[in-house]
Amino acid sequence: MRDEMHWSYVVVLTCASTMVMLLGTAGEGFAQEDSAEPSPSTQPSLPTCQPDDFHYAMTECDEGGVRWRVQVPQPDACIGGAPSAPVRAVDCGFSCGAGEYLNIDSGSCKKCQKGKYSLGGGDKFTDWSELPPDFTVSSTSFYLTEDYEHCNESLWDPIGSFVRSPDSTCSSKLIYTANLAKEGSVNFTYSLATDFNYFTVEVHNELCQRNHKSGGGKAVTATGEGEWKSIKLDLDAGLNVITWRSEGLYVGTGIKIPRVYIRSIEVMGLQYTSDCTKCPAGTFTSARGAASCDECPANTYSQSGATNCTPCNTETMYSVPGSTNCTMKKPCNEHDYYKIHTPCNENNQTKVMYKWIDPQVCNSNIPASVQLPISGEFEACPPCNPGMSINNKTECNFCPSNQFSDGTTPCQDCPPNTTPEYGMSFSYWNSLPPNMHASCVVTTNDYGCASREGWILADTFIHTGHGHSDDAYLILDLQVDGFRQEASYFNGRAEELGTISFAFSMECQSEDCTLFFLEELNEANVIEYWTGPKDKQDYRYAVTIAGRRSFTWAFQKTDVNKLDYDNNHKYPNDIVKIYDITLTNTVNGGAATCKECPLGSDHTGCIPCGPGQFIDENSKHCKNCPEDMYVRASDPVGEAACLECPSGLKSNKGESCYSNCHVRLNEKHYDLVLLQGQQSVMSGASFLTEGNAFYYHFNFSLCGKAESNLASCIDNSTAIGQVEDEEGAMVNSWVCRSLMLPGSDDEKYMTAIKPISLGDTLLGINDGDSYGMITDTIIPQPEEGLKDLKFYYHSPQTTKACPNGRSTIVTLRCDPNEKEVDKIELPIACPTAVESNHMAETTVAQAGTCDGCTFHMLWTSQYACPVCTNDDIVAIKQECKHGQQVTKHVWNDTAKCVGGITLPSDKTTKCVVPPWYSQVPMYAQIAIAAFVGCAILLCAMIVCVWKKNRKLEYKYQKLASSTSGELPAADSCAIDEDDDEDEVHFEDGNKKSRSFLSKFKSRGSSDKQGLLDGPDMEAFRMQDQPSIMTPLSETT
Repeated sequence: MRDEMHWSYVVVLTCASTMVMLLGTAGEGFAQEDSAEPSPSTQPSLPTCQPDDFHYAMTECDEGGVRWRVQVPQPDACIGGAPSAPVRAVDCGFSCGAGEYLNIDSGSCKKCQKGKYSLGGGDKFTDWSELPPDFTVSSTSFYLTEDYEHCNESLWDPIGSFVRSPDSTCSSKLIYTANLAKEGSVNFTYSLATDFNYFTVEVHNELCQRNHKSGGGKAVTATGEGEWKSIKLDLDAGLNVITWRSEGLYVGTGIKIPRVYIRSIEVMGLQYTSDCTKCPAGTFTSARGAASCDECPANTYSQSGATNCTPCNTETMYSVPGSTNCTMKKPCNEHDYYKIHTPCNENNQTKVMYKWIDPQVCNSNIPASVQLPISGEFEACPPCNPGMSINNKTECNFCPSNQFSDGTTPCQDCPPNTTPEYGMSFSYWNSLPPNMHASCVVTTNDYGCASREGWILADTFIHTGHGHSDDAYLILDLQVDGFRQEASYFNGRAEELGTISFAFSMECQSEDCTLFFLEELNEANVIEYWTGPKDKQDYRYAVTIAGRRSFTWAFQKTDVNKLDYDNNHKYPNDIVKIYDITLTNTVNGGAATCKECPLGSDHTGCIPCGPGQFIDENSKHCKNCPEDMYVRASDPVGEAACLECPSGLKSNKGESCYSNCHVRLNEKHYDLVLLQGQQSVMSGASFLTEGNAFYYHFNFSLCGKAESNLASCIDNSTAIGQVEDEEGAMVNSWVCRSLMLPGSDDEKYMTAIKPISLGDTLLGINDGDSYGMITDTIIPQPEEGLKDLKFYYHSPQTTKACPNGRSTIVTLRCDPNEKEVDKIELPIACPTAVESNHMAETTVAQAGTCDGCTFHMLWTSQYACPVCTNDDIVAIKQECKHGQQVTKHVWNDTAKCVGGITLPSDKTTKCVVPPWYSQVPMYAQIAIAAFVGCAILLCAMIVCVWKKNRKLEYKYQKLASSTSGELPAADSCAIDEDDDEDEVHFEDGNKKSRSFLSKFKSRGSSDKQGLLDGPDMEAFRMQDQPSIMTPLSETT
């Protein structure tokens, strides 16, 4: 144990969030100077101390940096006496070497006894059954909400062989306080699956100042699933407050926040130790002066302080390395062994071998046990997978370039004018493909895996194997060098560059067993996952981004939050089977067939067309696409492969489309050159209850060619162990985002982490609310007036939360009065609550998105207005004065424009009196003309009627005045020859009139009397009898 006179520290942290309260209490037998002497009445009745009642102890350091060895009695044993005078012992920085302790009585260093160990001036923490006394934990809310996270319950949790962080978004701290006698160090071993948990280590002194020498405060990189890494930090002498901080990052629904696991913490530079530490249970040391203890091997066990390990009865019991007891073996079954194949020999044969899972956890001597099958039988080697052939008659390898094989024949060259169709196809599982790696990792110790590889080859499928502990992760990695095509879009959607498909099944007793399928390009993304037992099924994933990557299948048997660490083998037979895996259009791999080249081939394969060219189907030659069109890269055959660039975009040499910052839309011209270049906007801060905050920082570039105008986001966190000048991960795209964490009070910088792309391609520009599969539901178009201009960007990188990738809509709003060039805002409200929890409503909306997949920005600027034209100007003529008239020009009241033309100067002209009709509106002119025309027509009709009535009256008078009853001869003065007699009308109709007159004119004088006496004349007489009679009476 450590010196009995040591100071004990109780630490409560809040430095830049933390304040250290240091309380010192004297050790045993060391009275404080200001303590009052007990009164005789209260002084206990104890004997006087004799020389044998005293023992030696060390004081704390004095002002000279020296410790003194003094004699002190046993507490409550005696009083008074004559102790020896204090003796100067050792300097404050003194400590014994590793494997030694300071013997107080002799004042010298001694070697540790068997079964014990010592670090010298240090401590090592490996037993996490409970939190050691020098450790404290705390947690604060990341979002200042009471109903989302109960952060007071989200604390670091000691569980046997490790301590782990919570899987929440709380800022949780594990704090250790060490008072170092000299310069030292802290070394810890940790595991962190992904960087969705921001894990940092900070070291502060008693003044709450950060120790920059230690490199603390920097991010700790992820280790990968089940992997362990060690980090060492330097410490100064004096008080050191070491803080391990875990802050889960919210990345979307369905994505779990990974925990941080710390297996051991070793602190060096402490003061001397007056005793050695017993070896923990499961370890031993058989030699004196040990600096560490050895782990008990398999099938042995030990208790604390053991000098050797006790063997188990291997007939009936077993144990894994580092065990504290032996476990009874169960009867063997078919899951306790596995089959392997030896490499093919020169006769193309393989030997079948059967092996027990090591360590053997079953007893084959029990009558009900299954026996191990006989090994050594030869079988014919199965064929290789397509695109591969047997190399040296022992193993299958991919065919070389420009060769192909179906797996049953040797690789051979492709015929002339053809090229291999590269890909990967795995359906025979006798050996692991050369670009595939299998592993088994655990979180508790290194002995939960039944085999190091974990996965077992089983001819027609590969499975995760039996006998693994419940906390084991079974990982299968497939490395791909890339795909043989660049990313492209068609009809607003990213086109497939290639595909990966596989068939699998899950045989589980646990309802929580989970298979994860991940793609690691710039970071590991969970593409899909399945939980619980599953029958055989197929899955297909379309690759839309070029570049080197790895695909990973990871299987866990149960939720880590439900692990029973005392019984860690509840589900030894839960497995996943993968039957086949197929990838198309890959850079590496092999070819099973060859395809025809449209233009012929050379030693590198098909001769490709140049940029902006398509393959003519008839001539098989390359032809250029028309201007302002680009080639569909996924299918450049035929003139139909030439596509028009979307509205607002121009062709970039026929390869792609881009915006030249000049947009012509709806007869308006937008000049956006002054908005070109990288722009930035930051979300509102989310504060911790202790004052810390985090932000989302967006960088984007509106227009221009991609070669020189992309925006950049960088990770400047400088992880521990990374060179200071070494740059972190960088993302270049049209739109990108980083998570920003402010530094402490003594640091004026912000840390940027986790940069991601939110827009690799500009899809199009319009003044609507949607483009292709992207819809803007947050910033709708104005109901009236000039509409907003919207730029649509897309990144095809998919995740479980965003199966269609991520999109960004940058909305440009015209405001001629806006003087700020960079007034860029992120919407803070969503039309409806996408998530049910409080965090999604407050945090995600403030980050410019409501679903984590589509992001929105509003940029208000005068330069977002269209260029002014003549249609935006109104001419106003003033009154004539002194024969002069002034014409002024003003902007239209509804005009929203900038630049372009300017207002013309005032124009003075002579007054010209316009004709009266020019002052009458057109509709009035038409009405007057119509009225005058109708009046003239009416008058003409009246004159015609009057004239005809006169002719009729004349005829009547002539007839009436004739005594003979005969019509007189025609009188030229009454009726001209050219007069039309047919125009004489009688009331009984035109036909009768014309019939009578015709008859009358065609007959002679002798016949006219008969005509007048006929029925027609009778009708004529009877038609107007009174008017006929009146003139007759007057004549008589």
